[in-house]
Amino acid sequence: MIEITEGSGLDVAAIMPVMNDAFDPEFGEAWTAAQCLSTLAMPGGRLLIAKNGGATVGFALSRGVIDEEELLLIGVLKTAHRQGIGQKLITKLNQVCAGLSRSVIFLEVRNGNSAYSFYEYMGFQTVGRRASYYKSIDGSYHDSITMALSL
Repeated sequence: MIEITEGSGLDVAAIMPVMNDAFDPEFGEAWTAAQCLSTLAMPGGRLLIAKNGGATVGFALSRGVIDEEELLLIGVLKTAHRQGIGQKLITKLNQVCAGLSRSVIFLEVRNGNSAYSFYEYMGFQTVGRRASYYKSIDGSYHDSITMALSL
């Protein structure tokens, strides 16, 4: 049974195996523990953790300001894909944001990332594009697509 809970800086070590498994190193999108901790130290920093029988299988890291939330990272262990974990994390984030009177959740996704269709499925819509925002290890650049979900 998947359980979604709110976490803190004390939980960052538990999400790092998911971080390292979920993000393709070719694009350098995974964050370090220090980056996660600094985000959680800021006002509005939020960590949601997905657990299955006590084992961490996914997480979502976001930050909020006034009436907006930005989903910074969401990751699920590859072995736990297609179990609805990402959907449960987004649903919980929506609930938390609604309770905080947030009106919109933003995110950025690399053009070509298969997660784009998942975000569309969850109701996010494309609202912008940043040319050549992401740089892969081979030196090539990829656009970033900005998406938003109105609450």
